[in-house]
Order: sequence, then C-alpha cells, then structure tokens
Amino acid sequence: MHMRYFGDSYDIVKLSLINWLRHLGDWSVHPMLTESATIDELAAFKRFLGAHVISSEVLTTTTDRSSYLAYASECGHLFLDPDTGLKMKTTKSVKAPEYLFASELEYLIKSRPNSLTLVFDQSLQRGNEYASLEKKLSTLRSGGVHCFAYVSHACFIVGGSDDALVSKALFDVMAKSKLPESRFLRAGLPNTTFKLRGAPLLARPSI
Repeated sequence: MHMRYFGDSYDIVKLSLINWLRHLGDWSVHPMLTESATIDELAAFKRFLGAHVISSEVLTTTTDRSSYLAYASECGHLFLDPDTGLKMKTTKSVKAPEYLFASELEYLIKSRPNSLTLVFDQSLQRGNEYASLEKKLSTLRSGGVHCFAYVSHACFIVGGSDDALVSKALFDVMAKSKLPESRFLRAGLPNTTFKLRGAPLLARPSI
C-alpha cells in the first residue's frame, strides 16, 4: 500500500469488510508497503482497522518475498493490502512489488487452515471485473482454496482452507452489509448454495 493514500474510499471498504467479519476472531494486516511509513502512520492505520500491523518493511524488486511474508503464515485472520492486487502468474518485473502472487496467497491460506485471508484486488480488467474475478476464483479453487469476491470500485477476495468457514463469512457479510447478492461471486463448489450474479441463496451453511 501507499500510506499517502490512507483514508481514501478504498480504506472505508477495507474497514467495513473487517468489521463485518470481526466476530470470527482478531485480525492482522500486512500492508505490503511499497514506500516507507512512519511509526505514527502505521499506528494510525492500526487504530483505523482495529488490526495488528505485522510489518513495516518496504517491498521492493530485490526483497526476498518468502521472508517478507513469512510472519503472515503465523497469523490468525489476515488482511493483505498490495498496491494493485492479486496477480495469478509470478513475475520479476519492476511492477512485481505492486502485487501479491496467487502462489503466495495459496501458501498463506494453507498454512493457516482455520483462518480467513482477505486481499485487496484492483488487478482486474476494467469493465469486465466479474469475468476477471470469476477466472481468479476458479483458478484458486482448482488449487484447493475456497473463496468468494466482493465486486465494486474496490474489489476484494476472501479465501480460506475451510469451506464451511468461508461460506459462513460470505453469508455473514451479506447479512450484515445488506448489499445486493449480485455484488458477490463464489467459486463453484459442489456443496455451495450460492450461485453467481444474484441467483437465490437456498440455505445458510452451518458451522
């Protein structure tokens, strides 16, 4: 993230999603900084989100990304805040610090099987966000990650290893936010009752 943009409308959505899921447990945030931030700035971000900030390190093209994300594998519920979003293919280009890679997300989710992971994602084809997110969710699902997406000017993906937990998170966010069902996408699962783009929800999953 760029701390200079802290407080914009994207941050309001981040806070809302975490608040709607806070009853499931405490949250930590890895801001994935791409520019330095002061102690006071990070403290303000922590107070705003009500989440523990686990890193103040700046991500660059020369950073050892495995070490950079290592502490995140020990967290409970986790919010990852890359500059641009989730990139499905790993790259070593100059723009690499702007992204979280799908392989990294899969590793962090599987290393924390009882927790949720929330990812900010603007790495989408403009005007075709639904199709872009459907493809990402399908790819993640094929790798064993259960997930859903919130689609808006600020898009987010929520994932986890536990299908029931991810399903509960989806239903709880929808119930608390009162947002239209059409704003949510769910990876196609054999036991899911959620259908894409606003089709009826048949039953609430148990957990």
